Amino acid sequence: MKKAFIYIFLAIILGSCIYPYDQQIQESPGDFLVLEGAIIVGGNSTVRISKVAPLSFDLSPHERMQNGTAWIEDDQGGVYESSASGPASVLEIPMQNASPDRKYRMVAKVEGRVYSSDWMDALEPPVIDEVSIALDTITQKVEVRATLRGGDNSTGYVGISFDETWEFHSDFMCWYDYNRRTGMVEKRATAYPNYWCWMNKPSDGTMLVDFTQMTSDLIQSYLVKSFGRSDNRIQKRYSINVKAVTLPKMTYRYLKNLQYITHGGGSLFSPNPGEMASNVRCETDPSIRVFGYVTASKVASRRVFINDDYYIRPETSIASLFLPDVSNYRDVYDMGSRPIDYMSLPKGPLGQDISGVYWGPLRCIDCVSVGGTKEKPDFWE
Repeated sequence: MKKAFIYIFLAIILGSCIYPYDQQIQESPGDFLVLEGAIIVGGNSTVRISKVAPLSFDLSPHERMQNGTAWIEDDQGGVYESSASGPASVLEIPMQNASPDRKYRMVAKVEGRVYSSDWMDALEPPVIDEVSIALDTITQKVEVRATLRGGDNSTGYVGISFDETWEFHSDFMCWYDYNRRTGMVEKRATAYPNYWCWMNKPSDGTMLVDFTQMTSDLIQSYLVKSFGRSDNRIQKRYSINVKAVTLPKMTYRYLKNLQYITHGGGSLFSPNPGEMASNVRCETDPSIRVFGYVTASKVASRRVFINDDYYIRPETSIASLFLPDVSNYRDVYDMGSRPIDYMSLPKGPLGQDISGVYWGPLRCIDCVSVGGTKEKPDFWE
């Protein structure tokens, strides 16, 4: 599944090094390689490969993704390879069993050249004291909040991300099916199987926290996620795994500037690649300049669960449901619609109820079609 990979350090791979260029870079020919990576000891590391072109007349740098291969090495000869079957622009590298006591570096091969980062110790993670899920009675939002401390090797900068998993169901439980042989709608012996599913979703980026100006390293009740009471996350059972890594100051500045740029907040006065230090070099040709940044961190995580305590069932929409003519069953089936249920709905020309087996989009009865999975997670309680 395209989004199956779970990013602990997602901001590094979602952004790209597209700072406005200084005069030196503007005069340079060709594109510039950008290598960004997060080495996560005890989790999934990621590497993102792209190229940026020099400034155009409208002062906008242009990025394009670039395929390549990448792996992680440790200082005792260990090699951690990407789960990709071949070259790719975003590579995920499993490191759940990596030793926390070794140095690591990223190595990549792009267009026949080999690139590597500095050797790095993985920084100790923050300490997650608590993760809570509660209802805000004013906003009527369900909120996930975390309390953290800087921990050993605290730099004053933390990156927070999360993975969500929840059990949910489709809008309707279907007991009908279309029989292509007879051309008729028939009652099923058992309900359509894809009513209940699990949904897995990583956070959309990394939240960057700067507590260097605080009197202590305690980050109290930081808002991680919020959603409404009618959200299908809490239809039955919801779980969130909050993760935190320690960020070096340079990494925090790098990612913060990417956020400004990718969200439209950058300007010509933002740091450009010439001003932002890179810890990646080309081993094949040291004269080639490389942009981007690679970090190494250990990750702290804490998982919590909640049932449907705060759930308010929304009114199910019937707008997409319809009664096809028998002669059109095959056509509407081939176009993706399915029998939903026998109902009496106000579908008449004068608003009167009309009974029958109504049809609708597959998503009405199939939780897999909207991204769910029937595979129960190992950690599910």
